[in-house]
Amino acid sequence: MIEFSDWVQKNWFELGILFLLSASLATVVWFARNILKTFRASQEQVGALLRLSFSDVVPVQAPAPEVSAPVLSEPSPRGPNWLVAACRALVRWFQAPMGSGRSSVAPWRKVFRWLQAPAGS
Repeated sequence: MIEFSDWVQKNWFELGILFLLSASLATVVWFARNILKTFRASQEQVGALLRLSFSDVVPVQAPAPEVSAPVLSEPSPRGPNWLVAACRALVRWFQAPMGSGRSSVAPWRKVFRWLQAPAGS
């Protein structure tokens, strides 16, 4: 056990780098899984739209006899990811006009003027 603690003390920097690389790899894998899930959901939506558009073209047939087989349905649509929703809200906030539209001075300009003013004035 003493050899292991000596080894850790000698190689602490390399262990830290190994930990950071492992955390980075886990983050990349997590993002890749989310991106692939999003692509799959969009492909399913395109497929559903194609089925709907082609169902209008196909002539109506006589009703089929009732079958006791289970009916497959479309999966329920998932809501947006909270991270995607937060990023969209941040982008909308950046795109919003900074001023209030009136001739008054915006609050952020007051803060900048206060920071730029010399102390004690």
